[in-house]
This record gives sequence, structure tokens and C-alpha cells, in this order.
Amino acid sequence: MGNTAIRVLLVGDCAFARTGIRRILDDDPGVGVLAEADSPDDAIRIARREKTDIMVMDVNPPAVSVLEGTRKFMRQCPDARVVVLASALDDILAGRLLQSGVAGYLTKHCSAAELLNAIRQVQQGERYLSEELARYLAMNRLADGGASPFMSLSHRELQVMLLVAQGKNAREISRWLCLSPKTVNTYRQRLLGKLGVRSEVELTHLAVRHGVIDIGRVQ
Repeated sequence: MGNTAIRVLLVGDCAFARTGIRRILDDDPGVGVLAEADSPDDAIRIARREKTDIMVMDVNPPAVSVLEGTRKFMRQCPDARVVVLASALDDILAGRLLQSGVAGYLTKHCSAAELLNAIRQVQQGERYLSEELARYLAMNRLADGGASPFMSLSHRELQVMLLVAQGKNAREISRWLCLSPKTVNTYRQRLLGKLGVRSEVELTHLAVRHGVIDIGRVQ
């Protein structure tokens, strides 16, 4: 890796996917992959030892892990910028990540050239949103006549909603988010009221309609 190369930390739980992304990045003389990590926690440990310019995060569900992982990385490694490479278009996840400070967001449908261009722009202090995602966000706003109802949720409410939609019970959610079961139940009731649904089944159907979750991933 040359001294002037952009130092990239590649993060993702699929080693096979990371290998493909690494080949793309290593083929460019202006970019160098300094290390790979299975999770944001591992990435934080590496970034504390090695100067990291950009973390490229290969995103797979569940979305709640992505939200928490990227936020934690950005808090603890503020000098590194984050580019997300998502498995699918998701306006809620994209919106929350961009609000949290993620500098770039693309889907895995992007070309190698676009990924490298995004990394360069982010390294220069700019933000990058793929054309595909920008078009998708615009079309969703037009189709819905406005913002998704899920945009009104707080960060914690969105976390609980995603886990509820995955079929998790209050005890499982409390362990995942380090909350008491009573607090989780309070959030669940608040979600139903905010979203105007009467049950968790209706909540899940609403999430599917708005593309917040993939019905194929709901257990």
C-alpha cells in the first residue's frame, strides 16, 4: 500500500463477499485495504491501531445490527468516514444511516467504478448517494404522497420495530437492546399507536409495504 493510498478498512460478516470487494479495491493503485473485519466491534479495534481513512461496510440484515454497529464505529473512530454497501434498497435504513453521519451509501448493484468513485469523493470530504438509491427515494416519496410513517420513529423505536417485525418477543428484544422487558413493552405499545396499527401482524405488513423489511426474511 502506497503512502498516498486511501486506507480502507473492509467490514462484513461474509468472507466470500469481502474477498470480491477487496479485489476491486486492491486493483486501484489509489486505494489500499489495510485490513478486514467481521463486525464493527472488530473494526473499532483495528481502527484504533491502524490509521483508517474509510470503513467500507458490507451490509446484510438484520438492519438493527447495522444501525448500532455503524453508529458505534463513528462515535469511537470519528476520524474515519463510513461508506455503506447495502444488499438492497431500503429508504428507512438509508435515511437513518445518512442522518447518523454515514458519508456514502450504495447498493451491491453498483459497478466497481462507482464504488471507487464513491470512496474518492468521501475521502475528499464529500458525501455520496448512489443514483439508484436517490431515484428510489424520490419515487417512494411520490408514491406515498410524502414521507414514510416510519420516518417519525425515534432511533430506539425503530430498533424495537425491526426486532418485533422479525418475530422477537419482549424478552429477546430486552436482551438484544439491553432494556428491561417492561420498557420494551412500552415501546411496542407506543409503536402501534404511532403507526396507527392494532397488532404486531399489522405492523409487520405495514413494514413490508414500505420496504422497511423483506417478507422473505421474516421468520
